[in-house]
Amino acid sequence: MNMGRFFPVILLLALIPLYFSTLSTLSLMNKRLPKGDEVNVVLPSPILKITSLDFDGLSSDILYLKTLVFYGSTFVGKDANKQQRKLKESEFNWIYDMLKASTDLDPYFLDPYLFANGILTWEANKIRETNKLLEKGNHYRDWDYWLPFFLGFNHFYFLGDNEKGAEYLMEASKKPGASPLYGHLAARLAYKSNKVENAIIFLENMLEKTDDKTMRKDYETRLKALKAILFLEKGVAAYKEKTGRNPSSLAKLQELGLVEWLPVDPYGGEFYIDKDGSIKTTSDLRDMKKTQSNQENP
Repeated sequence: MNMGRFFPVILLLALIPLYFSTLSTLSLMNKRLPKGDEVNVVLPSPILKITSLDFDGLSSDILYLKTLVFYGSTFVGKDANKQQRKLKESEFNWIYDMLKASTDLDPYFLDPYLFANGILTWEANKIRETNKLLEKGNHYRDWDYWLPFFLGFNHFYFLGDNEKGAEYLMEASKKPGASPLYGHLAARLAYKSNKVENAIIFLENMLEKTDDKTMRKDYETRLKALKAILFLEKGVAAYKEKTGRNPSSLAKLQELGLVEWLPVDPYGGEFYIDKDGSIKTTSDLRDMKKTQSNQENP
């Protein structure tokens, strides 16, 4: 007898009792929840995959739509006077579980990732949970620049991690259709996290792939500034190795012959040594002439 032919049937028969046992447990959990909190229970993804049979995509859509309907129901009132009631922690947890289940069933489905990033970050402060979802989407949707862009923004804005933010923005900038501005954002964050050499390598790579004259000029200006910063950082490192301390000013580097000249910031600012010994500029890598013009002509 060929057991291989009967194995799927045997497996299904073995899983049916587990399925009904899980449903029974979840039903009991629902009854124990406070009234109105039934949204807390979401079937585990492995069970959902079994019950959806070959309709993972459809099941994913249904879970996502159910989440949208619930979120919409939290707005009370009519038309322009609608206001959202404050959601409870358990309700935000349910939204996360539903979006996780939806993307487990169909990890290529973009909308749940966008919804999570718009709601769970700003309203629920679930940054790390949202990033987990986005990382899953980024793995499967490896052509999509939106997911690494949101990951970069979340790390920079919510978590204060400039280095990780720069990494994701660099990744986003290399995706088809991504805005060239992502490259500028990535370089700025790398500069802020003292990863100047990484920013230089990244911008040189972007420059090779960019034909737009305006963008090439912007990249060249930023590269010039970052290379000047790296040049001065090496001088500071040499000074510290020689004296055991950071220099009090950039002029000290020239006095000891550690640098032949002091470069000029192409953005119109002045380079200086920060408290931690890193090189910064008063321009913060922004064109000071444009900034001043905007301030004078609001």
